[in-house]
Amino acid sequence: MDDGEATRARLRTGAAGLGVDLDAAALDALATFLNELELWNARSNLVGDHDRRSLIDRHVVDALAAVPLLRRLGDGLRIADLGSGAGLPGVPLAIALRPREMLLVEPRRKRASFLRAVRRRLPEVSIRVIEQRAAELDPASHGELDAIVSRASLAEGDLEAAASPLLRNGGLLIAYRGSAEAGEVTGTSSPDLSPFGPVRIEHYDLPDSRRRFALVVREANCFT
Repeated sequence: MDDGEATRARLRTGAAGLGVDLDAAALDALATFLNELELWNARSNLVGDHDRRSLIDRHVVDALAAVPLLRRLGDGLRIADLGSGAGLPGVPLAIALRPREMLLVEPRRKRASFLRAVRRRLPEVSIRVIEQRAAELDPASHGELDAIVSRASLAEGDLEAAASPLLRNGGLLIAYRGSAEAGEVTGTSSPDLSPFGPVRIEHYDLPDSRRRFALVVREANCFT
């Protein structure tokens, strides 16, 4: 495992391409996360890519795409990553943003165990692991969130249904998608009945990839 300057340089360059500046502490924490991900991925296949360069570009840097959007919401954020899997995008976002709380919601035991191992390795990062299905989260305990993120783990209708009871008025639901997939998203409800405002698409590129990617962004409506 390489956690040296080459890793930090690639992380820094990839993040800068998304308009994200990473300080030394964030780079160190991301390198630690990568080490843990590589270790677990070798035996549990948490993500399909196994070489470090792909893990950096396609997973960690990709996860950082929502940082500029989330920073506009202010400080002291409460965020949830629904279907967190290998901690993506939740762990890199928590490292870069330093929110008040990042909930990593993951029902599969092996992946939840990995997330707890990451939490132990990064005690300075405010992450909390919830081994539960997103649809089962109690709004009384986990509601009034500033934002919810999800990286291709839930279908649009399931994601909206799980997220709407948990977000505060004006909170953001951000789904990571491919550009072609994002272009097909129009929302699942009539605009007059939807708990979200109009869908907004934010496109971005990743290092050494010929594909384009997108964030599908919805804002929780005030009347729900």
